[in-house]
This record gives sequence, structure tokens and C-alpha cells, in this order.
Amino acid sequence: MSKRVVIVGAGIAGLTLAERMSAEGGDVDITVLERESHPGGLARTFQKDGFLFDIGPHRFHTSDPDVSDYILGILGDDHITITRRSNVYMADKYRRWPLTLASVVGLPVPVLLRSFLDLFRRRGGSELKNFADHVISRYGMNIYEYFFRDYTEKFTGCSAEELHLDWAEAGVNRAVIDNNVKADDLFALLKGLLLPKPVSTSFIYPSSGGIQTFCDRQAQLLRDRGGSLIPRCGVKGIETHLDRVTGVRTEDMGTFDCDEVYWSAPVSLLFPEAGFRFMDTLVCNIGLESPQNNGYQWCYFGQRDLLFSRLTVPRNFRSDTVPEGRGSITAEITISEESMRNDPGSLEGRLMEDLERVSAIRPEEVIFTDWNIVRETYPLYDLQYRDRLGRIRLPAGLTLLGRCGSFWYNNMDHSIGQALALARGEGFEKDFWKQ
Repeated sequence: MSKRVVIVGAGIAGLTLAERMSAEGGDVDITVLERESHPGGLARTFQKDGFLFDIGPHRFHTSDPDVSDYILGILGDDHITITRRSNVYMADKYRRWPLTLASVVGLPVPVLLRSFLDLFRRRGGSELKNFADHVISRYGMNIYEYFFRDYTEKFTGCSAEELHLDWAEAGVNRAVIDNNVKADDLFALLKGLLLPKPVSTSFIYPSSGGIQTFCDRQAQLLRDRGGSLIPRCGVKGIETHLDRVTGVRTEDMGTFDCDEVYWSAPVSLLFPEAGFRFMDTLVCNIGLESPQNNGYQWCYFGQRDLLFSRLTVPRNFRSDTVPEGRGSITAEITISEESMRNDPGSLEGRLMEDLERVSAIRPEEVIFTDWNIVRETYPLYDLQYRDRLGRIRLPAGLTLLGRCGSFWYNNMDHSIGQALALARGEGFEKDFWKQ
């Protein structure tokens, strides 16, 4: 009999694993279950009236040659290389991110002076217990209070003292992206400002469609080899016998019997009593009459009185993501499960005011707004999250992977790397964990 494999979740991790397992051949029956109508997970692309919108600034960047080869193998010639342009909005001005000497010129003098003095203040010496402790020990109290605290508390909806220090370890890596850019403490940040190394971060992006093009190609390869991808199939949990997985229970399609399960859906579905928490994201995709004067691909906004945490400009990834002569922008608003909004459109008036305030759009140019709730976009690292992970006991035949399944704040390259390792029968270490 064929070995029956069910992969839960058709995001980057699940599809990479399914594609690789199907490429190996052999007597394996692979079924991928996906709750959404299309594959891609957090790497889906929304389309409306000729406009393309990814869920935020998705693009491929990696220092792992195996991951790079895999990405290019899937896309083939259908890709472009683009140079990074990212900003942070601080003191009512757009500044390059990661910060450069030119970008900090114009910050309030007291802010610069206090940060300079923080270089000579003794930090650390006591046990680091949370996100706030970690950032203060690395960057000093001034930068923590001026940027990190407000941005993080707005983004997560949690006090900085209630977040695990891993959130800082992961968050800085995810925002900086390029391993050649060092910004992991105040000294490294200052050195990078005064003695910058020439760094030009490049990304790979599909030359047609949006980021979902990559996932669509993976899904088609899986189908061509006899595998199945079933959309609109919500999962409820697993079936076990003698501490071994035997099937996956779904909401409307019964139970899929199997010998192995690879789970990239939220781990909270498997262990509802464990207390795992995820953040959801409200995404507002906005079509515009003409391109606006936004020179960045994406930008971070830390001010508490601004509704959004990040803006993305699709045409600055590829010009034909909008109809000729048009413009667009995507606003991301992270929310916790407790504050889920049933009527996101009620925020539209405030969103337009805030976008105009930061000169991101001219409201009279808006053609449409398209609101989407994207569930489980980020795992929430509260102080007890590692204890929860440590208490998990998996039955034989069940493997967790991906951002949601592993409860791992990762990027697409990490998900691909993890799936490639699993397909080879190897383990994969989470990049920022100090085990």
C-alpha cells in the first residue's frame, strides 16, 4: 500500500514540503488541506480590478544557497531582481531603514544626545526577563522609549514587559533582513552609521503575478505528479491510535486517514488548551488614480496614534502590479484575537486621515478600498510561550513546521529551508533560539 501523507496548510512551508516529497517519487500518496480558497497562506496575492496586492512586503531573500537554488528552480526565468528600499517613519519624517547617518540627521537633538550618553552607561548585569529588558540592555533606555516600546506595544497589543525576550531576538533580525547589516546593539548601530559598509540588499520577486505565483507553481507541480490540494477545507485536529497519528479531522469533509501528518496550520488547533496565541492582521488594499510620492517599498510606523504599523507600495516591487498610470498602497493593522473586528470598514475614515497625515496618499485619489482579515499572521511570544512549547508531546507520525505550526516568527526563506530539511529527513534549527 502507498504511504499516505497529509500536509495541513498550503503556505510556503507546506507547499515546499509537498512539492519536494512528490518530486522524490516512490509510493507516496500526498494530500494538502488548505482552509482558504487559494494556496499561499501568508504569501497569497489579492486581485481587484487589475491591481495586485501581496499581504505586506513579501519577497525572497536568503543567504542559504540551497534555498536560493530552490526558489530559482520553481520560478525559472519568471523572476526579477530588485534592490531594497525600506523606510521607517520617525519624528514626522521618512528615514532609510536600516538607519544610516544621513537618515538620523534631523532627529531631535535631545534624542541623539541621550542615545550617545547611553553608550557609556552600564547595561546588563542582571537576568534578562522580557522584551523590554533585552532591548534596553542592547540599545539603551532612550532608543527603547523613543521607538521600540511604542512600535512593539502597538504592533502586538501587549506591554513590552509581557513579551518574551525572543520577540526582540526575532524582531530585529526580521526587520533588518540582511545578515551583512549589523544592528543588534547600540555599538553596532553607531558603528554602522559612522563607518558604513557598502551594502545593497537585493530581492527575488516573480516577474508575473504577485508573490502567490511561486505558490501556484508549487501547487501545479504537486498536482502534475499525482498529489492533491484541497482548498476550503478547515481542519479541526488529528486522530490517533496507540499514540500514533492515524488521520486528520476536518470541519466539513470528514476524516482523512493517513500514516504521517505534517502540520503547518496554527498549533493552537492541535492543542487548544495550551494557551498559544496568534495575532491577526487587518489588511486594507487601496487602489489609487495615480502613483503617489512614496519612494519606499515598505515603511514601519511606530507612533501609537497612527492606526497602521506598516505600509507597502506594490508598484515599487514591480510597476505592472497596478494598471498603467495608477497607484496603490497596502496598510497593515495587527490585532489580537480578543479585539477581532467584525466591521473593519468602520476604520476607513480614520485610516484615510492617518494616511494623508503621513503624506502616503491623497484621499481624493482613492478608487477603492478592499479590506481583508488575515488570520494568525504572527505568533505572540508571551513570557510563558517556551514553557507551552516544552510541554507539547507529539504522537508518532506528526511533525510541526512553518510559522504557525512551529510557533516560530520566521520569514519565507526559513520556512523553505525547514521544509527542504524535512524532505531530506533532517532536522532544522530555529535561527534565533538559544537552546
